[in-house]
Amino acid sequence: MLGYRFGNKANFGDNTILSGSYQYVFGSGNTNVADYSVVGGIACGNATTAEHSFVWGSGNLVSGANSAVFGEGNIISGGGFANADHHLLAGRSNNLKSNCDYNIMGGSGNTGGGTGGLTWGAGNTHDGSAVGVGHHAVGGRDNTLAAGYYGLLFGQANVSAAEFGFGLQMGYSGTSQDTLFGAISTAAGNFGTKGDSQLTTNVVYRGQTTNNTATVIYNGATSSNAWDLAANDSVLVKATVIGRKAGDAGQTAAYEVIATFKNQGGTSTIGTTGVTKRVLNEDTGTSNYDATLAENNTADTWELKVTGDTGHNVNWMANVEILKLNVA
Repeated sequence: MLGYRFGNKANFGDNTILSGSYQYVFGSGNTNVADYSVVGGIACGNATTAEHSFVWGSGNLVSGANSAVFGEGNIISGGGFANADHHLLAGRSNNLKSNCDYNIMGGSGNTGGGTGGLTWGAGNTHDGSAVGVGHHAVGGRDNTLAAGYYGLLFGQANVSAAEFGFGLQMGYSGTSQDTLFGAISTAAGNFGTKGDSQLTTNVVYRGQTTNNTATVIYNGATSSNAWDLAANDSVLVKATVIGRKAGDAGQTAAYEVIATFKNQGGTSTIGTTGVTKRVLNEDTGTSNYDATLAENNTADTWELKVTGDTGHNVNWMANVEILKLNVA
């Protein structure tokens, strides 16, 4: 026995529109105009661009291909973008609408998309529409991701910077530092504005020296990742630094350096006590090696500087943490 055979479309219930090929509709008030698709429940629908999709629940609307949507009032708008495809939405009143592909979104009232993103919780905005960004996870409540990439944002009422990459932002009412890779930022509320009192840790700096000249090293080994001292910022910086010479006996030196910096009226200065330094190790042959912190008033940044020796190829890295206050 072969069972029932309906041809290339079937309508079960009181549904308004059924057009296209190889499509099926179940329930009441649903619309199915996409090829190779299934729509069921109450008042759900799809666009012709939603081929190969499965839509089920109440009031869901899909225009992205190869997608599955469950729940109530969820939307994949597509917005005319060719890449609003390959998604999974579940929950209530979620809206996946940016230039995006292969996202998972669940919960209530989340919006955005990006590419390869995961969004869960309630009221989060996951905006990954900028070119070259995406693959980010956002969870919790009322968080806003502004074009970050390859990281994780969760907690409540946090706002990420545009260049929030490879990192973790968590807590309540914080904001990640722009152009910073692989850092962990956390806040526990704020005094006046988001991010005005927060801690950023696990910031990895690295660089190389080949002589005895003090050299600035940076997060990601690039000067574009320098930490900006914004107007009214005060920061406490602690860096644990290690350097190792290539070849020979692998001579190693290590230091801990601590200092405060502030930007007042556009002038950036180091704290009145300067740099507190502790020598953790200096092997034989590293007597000229050093590490310190300094202000750069021209660029309104603070700098981590390391010194090797003439003819020594030394790789340096540091773990940096920054305690920040912003008070007008």
